[in-house]
Amino acid sequence: MNELNIDLTKQKFTDGLQIFKDDHVSLKHKNFIFARNGSGKSTFGSLLKEQCSQNLDVRIFAGFNTVLGENEKLNAFSLSTNAGENELVIKQKETEIKAKQNELKRVTSEIDDSDIHNLKAKKASAEAAVQKNNITIEKFYSDSAAYIKKTTQPQISKTTYNKSGFKKEISHAAALQEIDVTQLKKTLETEELFVNTVEWKHVNYSAYLKITNDILKSKVEEKTRIKRLQNNQQRINFAEEGMRLHKHQDGEICAFCGNAISEETFQELESYFSADEVAVLRNRIVDGKRKVSQLSSLIKSMKWTRAAFYPEYQKTAGNIWDNLVVHKKIILSFCDALEEALESKEKNLFSELDELDIEVPEDFDFSRYNSLVKNNKEYGASLATKKKEAQDKLRYNMIHKLLSQFRYDAKYVQMNEARKTFKNIKAEFDKKVGQQANLEADIQNLNDQIDALKPKAEVQAVKDINKRLQGLVPWQLTYTENEEAGYYQISQTVGKKNKIRGVKELSTGEKNVIALLYFLEKLSETTIQTSMSPKLIIFDDPMNSNDSDMQYLIITEMQKLYQGKQRERFDPQKDFIVIMTHNIHFYLNVPPHGAFKDEKGKTKYDKSDFYHLRQGSFVRITDVKQDMQTNYDALWIELGDLAKHGYTNSMLNSMRRIIETYIEFTGIKQDEFYQNNDQYLKLFNVNSHSAIDGLSAQSFTESADELVSIFHRIFADNHAENHFTAHWKGDNAVFKH
Repeated sequence: MNELNIDLTKQKFTDGLQIFKDDHVSLKHKNFIFARNGSGKSTFGSLLKEQCSQNLDVRIFAGFNTVLGENEKLNAFSLSTNAGENELVIKQKETEIKAKQNELKRVTSEIDDSDIHNLKAKKASAEAAVQKNNITIEKFYSDSAAYIKKTTQPQISKTTYNKSGFKKEISHAAALQEIDVTQLKKTLETEELFVNTVEWKHVNYSAYLKITNDILKSKVEEKTRIKRLQNNQQRINFAEEGMRLHKHQDGEICAFCGNAISEETFQELESYFSADEVAVLRNRIVDGKRKVSQLSSLIKSMKWTRAAFYPEYQKTAGNIWDNLVVHKKIILSFCDALEEALESKEKNLFSELDELDIEVPEDFDFSRYNSLVKNNKEYGASLATKKKEAQDKLRYNMIHKLLSQFRYDAKYVQMNEARKTFKNIKAEFDKKVGQQANLEADIQNLNDQIDALKPKAEVQAVKDINKRLQGLVPWQLTYTENEEAGYYQISQTVGKKNKIRGVKELSTGEKNVIALLYFLEKLSETTIQTSMSPKLIIFDDPMNSNDSDMQYLIITEMQKLYQGKQRERFDPQKDFIVIMTHNIHFYLNVPPHGAFKDEKGKTKYDKSDFYHLRQGSFVRITDVKQDMQTNYDALWIELGDLAKHGYTNSMLNSMRRIIETYIEFTGIKQDEFYQNNDQYLKLFNVNSHSAIDGLSAQSFTESADELVSIFHRIFADNHAENHFTAHWKGDNAVFKH
């Protein structure tokens, strides 16, 4: 990359007007630009940074304010990139901190101070009032619940009744008349009665009668006839009874006749009575008797208690049961008849008996009885509900009495007011505490931001700067506190005492040279991102209001820089440097001196770019004849530019400096030069220009052309018209050709 081509059309004012008249300007590795203040130097520097930052490591020096930051509180200065801006931001943030600290102090005093009316005290007082009311009311809840729980005869609450239940039922509290209380108590004293329905399985009494008659008509036919029994049932029964009473052994004595019973007789009778037909019939009789007996026992087991019914149903229940008892007797009589017939049949196995001719009873009908039981249960369930309702009403009546005795409504309103007061005070307290926390956080955040903005100590850079200044100035840079602080003052020996000078005591020249030397020191540093990128170093008026020693130092340092004597700062083969100034002396002395040609016939104007930025145009200087040769020439150029714009006051200042230089160079006396001409004295007298500056807006009315005409005439009057015309043609400054 040998040149930079800068598009000048991209930079415009906010009103849309273009600053520069040229479309573009090209720059070599070394560039020297002369431009008056206000002609666009800073704008051009910003344009360079904007267009070149992507490919180049752009460094800009635009006066000490961009590098040297003044800290008035410490009366010290800092050195860093954007130090001036940082210090301004620090100052702004310190002002913010002070304002927030004042606000924090006010908020804190509102929250908690010695005044008994502070929010913390108010909150504590309101909270105590709430607690006092809560304790009183909560004790009332507990005592009331305990009183109701212990109330008996009748019991008006469950045994688990507690404070929570009481609080829930406060809304149900209602007063009762005494007559209502009496009635509700009676309802509670009524005992609950329980009676069950009768579950009865239908009985077929006709079947019982039929089975019995079938058994009665059955008989056993004799398979072995015993003559002595004569087929007589009584004899048969007598013989069977004898079999049961006597031991079945030979020689057993008969209880009736006293004779011995032979073994053959026993065998004969056993064979007679143990026949299969006899056993079958006998079993039928036994089974019939058992079933009838079971039925009879089931019917007899039915019981009933009249008191199990509520009074409303007892009479009806009695009538129904009396009827059932009568029917019960009929059925039991029927059963007895069956049993008697079967018992008779047991004694007459070998003969038929007459069938029973009796009326078969109807089965029990418990429908009316069970319906009444159902009604009784429903009444009992209703009674339970009524008893619960009675219990609730009596309890609500008691709650009403307790509330009235306690004056609960008034106490509750008082408690709510205390809670409302506490809520409002707490909300205000919390709001202030929140403000306090936010302010503290803001202050901490601002302090953190200030810490981040505070400079870091530049130990080596300061050592190098002091080395550069040694012998040129009677002072050196020193730290305000320690090497970690990053803030500096000037240490100067006066007599035998070491005097510290703060930033407020530094002259503009001293500030500028310190900042410039620091800027030069930092050029050797690179970041990882820009370590391989060529540099573009821009100086926007690097010298301003410096004394001659400082000017010499700055010019020397600038020359060392662009000559590439320290390649880590500037490498002429790859880096670019742009030096812009409005100072004529600086412009004439910083670039390489002379117009000699090298072995290739090239001058400094071939190797570097020289521009005069005038009225928005970059006028390229290609040889020594086009360039300014002295400060005196520059004054004439400046006068021409001022005349073009009609800046009459500034024109007078330039004219006075030209005259002062001319009479000093020629040795002509001032009085002779002015020739006692009132107009010349009024306008150009260098000894009175201060007074003239103060009155110039009212003391003269000449236009720019008229001033040039008068200026031409004073030189003509001093026989120096050729001198004037050599430097001035029309309204333009003249370059020597």
